[in-house]
Amino acid sequence: MGPAAGYVAGMGTKIAETYLINVDSGANANKFYRAELHDDGTVVKNWGRVGATGQTKVEKGGRYAYEDVVARKKRRGYTVVDVIGATASTKAAPSATLKRAATAQLTGGRADPVLADLIDRLVSVNKHQLLEASGGLISVNLAGQVTTPLGAISARSIRDARALLDKMSGMTRGADRGRLTEQYLRLIPQAVPVSAGRGWSEGWLDAHTSARRQSELLDSLEASVRYADASQATADESGRVPADLFRYRVRVLDPTDVDFRAVIDRYNDTKQDAHAWSKTLKPVRMYALEDGRHGDEIAQTARRVRNVRRLWHGTGAANVLSILAKGLFIPPTTGSGIHIAGRMFGDGIYLSRSASKSAGYSVGYWGGGKSQSVFMFLTETAMGSEYRPTGSAYDSSIPRRARTEKNKSGRPYDSINVNPGMGGVRNHEAVVWDPMQVNLRWLVEFEA
Repeated sequence: MGPAAGYVAGMGTKIAETYLINVDSGANANKFYRAELHDDGTVVKNWGRVGATGQTKVEKGGRYAYEDVVARKKRRGYTVVDVIGATASTKAAPSATLKRAATAQLTGGRADPVLADLIDRLVSVNKHQLLEASGGLISVNLAGQVTTPLGAISARSIRDARALLDKMSGMTRGADRGRLTEQYLRLIPQAVPVSAGRGWSEGWLDAHTSARRQSELLDSLEASVRYADASQATADESGRVPADLFRYRVRVLDPTDVDFRAVIDRYNDTKQDAHAWSKTLKPVRMYALEDGRHGDEIAQTARRVRNVRRLWHGTGAANVLSILAKGLFIPPTTGSGIHIAGRMFGDGIYLSRSASKSAGYSVGYWGGGKSQSVFMFLTETAMGSEYRPTGSAYDSSIPRRARTEKNKSGRPYDSINVNPGMGGVRNHEAVVWDPMQVNLRWLVEFEA
């Protein structure tokens, strides 16, 4: 569904716009309503089921008619959606200007066409992931602005949606979760088929999506909104991008660089032929990373915890922009209801010494959508005192025991280290609970 202005070309300038949504699974409703007021008195109305083009009606009536239809819809159960960028007067920085400024920040002030191309690819894959995850309803333009059928989504909406998702994912299927789901979809519109029937919201998180997909969707939205905010700042402040847009500084490694060769060798030495995708992945570009925000803290943690190992961390390409912006994130053990499928050893940052195991997350094999753009991080991770399961079968008490028991020296464990064949896993798994234990050193880009 495109903006209403797309099919009222030639009319006066848009001076006001209201977006409303009605999500009521008891009535199998997931409807939008959009009203525009133009300076010549024209009122444009557009309505239908979320995900459809809907119907459009253009009439005269001025401010009174515009405000009247909005009030009537609110009385009928519609709520106003919190959006930004709804007026034609909103300025946006040219994407080329933003890209130059963002590239300069990533490089610490140097112009680099390779990194400019990287930003293009990351924004593009972010757009693809948002479109796919939302059924085509959420997109992002080249300036990073996230848009839905109801307008440009705000950072506040994303924060509110994340709080709702935390609660939803910690609840069992039922009416209470259904009510929260309806609130969530008023903030992050997504298509629900008519065939879902009445009462679909109670099981929406299980039947139509998952907590993991929605959490990753919100991460992508947040990263894109940060990029859009920088776009606005660029427009408002003559080319200056907020200094904290990216946490990491990035340097392109030349194939002749000793680190380039070392990382390639590490990849080849640790991939497993049993993972079919490793046979087609080809490393093509490599980037050295420097943490501009928490580098000193990570270095101090490594000196204190010790036992630093080079481990791989795979993630979907759509998450890379977010990671470069704010780093890795672990939902807290308490106070968050998000339970991500596949986290068999509890909350934490998952890594592996097996390159192809981690690459499975990057290509989408272990969950999430398939991606033609493949990225993987090689880290230097302080494992410290490792809890090592000894039994071959999975034991659900492992996460609790690793967090609460002491090692032979009487000190707490800092990580879980699971060798192949132990703890119910076929491939090596490592888990740490403190993001400051993980130093993201290199980003590897592959051709799939």
